[in-house]
Parts: sequence; C-alpha cells; structure tokens
Amino acid sequence: MTTANAAQDGKTHLTIRLDRATLDAFDALAAGRGGRSALLRSVLAQVLRQAGDAPLVQPQAERSTNRVTISLTDAEMAVLETRAVERGTDRAGWVKALTRRHLGLKGSVDAGLRESLGLVRKQLQRIGRNLNQATRAGNAVALADNGLQIEGELRRIIEMRQEVSDQIAALGEALRGDLSYWKVAD
Repeated sequence: MTTANAAQDGKTHLTIRLDRATLDAFDALAAGRGGRSALLRSVLAQVLRQAGDAPLVQPQAERSTNRVTISLTDAEMAVLETRAVERGTDRAGWVKALTRRHLGLKGSVDAGLRESLGLVRKQLQRIGRNLNQATRAGNAVALADNGLQIEGELRRIIEMRQEVSDQIAALGEALRGDLSYWKVAD
C-alpha cells in the first residue's frame, strides 16, 4: 500500500509497506547510492522515462467505500493468490478488477504487464526502424547495380518489417486494454 502526503515544505512524501526481506535488500542496494530516498527517486524517474507513451490508467472518480465479504475454500484461495501474483497485484486488487470488469466498468492493464509490454513494444519499434533502414539500403544497392540479385532478400526484409509492425500493433492493443484476460464463461 502506498500513500502520498503533502508536507509543509511543498514536497510530497511517499509511504510504502514492504516485507522485511525486500526492505533489507533495498537498503543494501541504497547504501552506496545516496540512501533510500535517493535510490527511490532514481528508480521512479527511470520507470517514468521507460513508461514513455504507455497509456495511463485513469484514477477513479469515486472512492470505493463499500465492502463485500466472501468465503472461499483453500483451493479457491490458492488459485486466487496465484492469479493475483501473476497479475502483479494482491488478492483484493485482483478480485476488485475482476468484479469491476464483470459489472461492465473499464478493466485496466496492471502496471507490471503494462511496463513489460511497453518495453517489448519499444524494442520492436527499434527493430522495425532497423529493418526500414536495411530495406532502403537494399533498394539503393539494387538500383545502383542491376546485376545483383537481392530482390528475394528485400522481400524477406519487407515481410519481417510487416510482422514487426503487426506485433507492435498487437502490443499496443494489449497496452490499451488487455480486456480478454477478464472474459470468463457465463
């Protein structure tokens, strides 16, 4: 759980709850990097740079105040825990997202998945640019020297470029929603 509190000096403070092992590991890493605050600021700045043009999850307009209690078997609880971990959230967050999706409210891509897909998408875009450059260079060589037989190679580059473009588009769709995850049989 994280909270942000405005301080009198105009800066905002962030509070986060961690298990002891994670905090100890973070402290060990932070020791040579200016301490907890400095490392955390650096990590946050890096994540924001990497997020780039990834779609933002809109904050809720209304605060959640109502509660629902359910009883689950041990097996159901184990599955719930596994699914939550897979999605990078806790049990309550996963149940809340699942419920909201089935109520017809917007389901969102969790932050961990969004970050991973965003990085993959950026790498694919870089590969696509490289393929474009290779295609241009190949076309220039083909025009300059008609004796070379590189048409087959150029066709393969163009096919790879199209496949990369298709994958970039698919990742973009996943970043915008990932709603298929929430579909279950009625």
